[in-house]
Amino acid sequence: MVAGGAVVGILIFVEVFLRYVLGSPLFGIEELILFIGMWLYFMGASYGAFERTHIKAELINIWCKDEKSLNILRTIASAITVVLSLIFVSWTYPYFTWELARGGTSQALLLPKVLCQSAIFFGSFLMSIYFIAELIDNVLLCLGKKQIFITLSAKDG
Repeated sequence: MVAGGAVVGILIFVEVFLRYVLGSPLFGIEELILFIGMWLYFMGASYGAFERTHIKAELINIWCKDEKSLNILRTIASAITVVLSLIFVSWTYPYFTWELARGGTSQALLLPKVLCQSAIFFGSFLMSIYFIAELIDNVLLCLGKKQIFITLSAKDG
């Protein structure tokens, strides 16, 4: 992801330099940035789900201090997240297969559009897997058992 971000930064710098300093933009560079950017965005979201560092609005822990109640509420939130992420996968899969069958290409560089649009499906699929693992861990916490997937994303230290 770092390399992809660096490539996008370099491409944007090159495009700005060519367009505004030399007065001659590079044809198709925006498409290339878009293709890389889509993969960066969705793989970054997947990684956030894996690390369990995705954005959460957990205000309930301010009012509720009972650990068991908090675990139940986290499990409910995880279940809702899993349902929503699976709905998202069910929307992205037909879009992915449609574009795969259609075989469309980008306008400038004639790159297969499926390369860019597949990031949406694969990213949402990975997020769903990680959200399911988080749900299982939260259910285990509610039952008073040890989490089994937390070690996958735990940092060494």
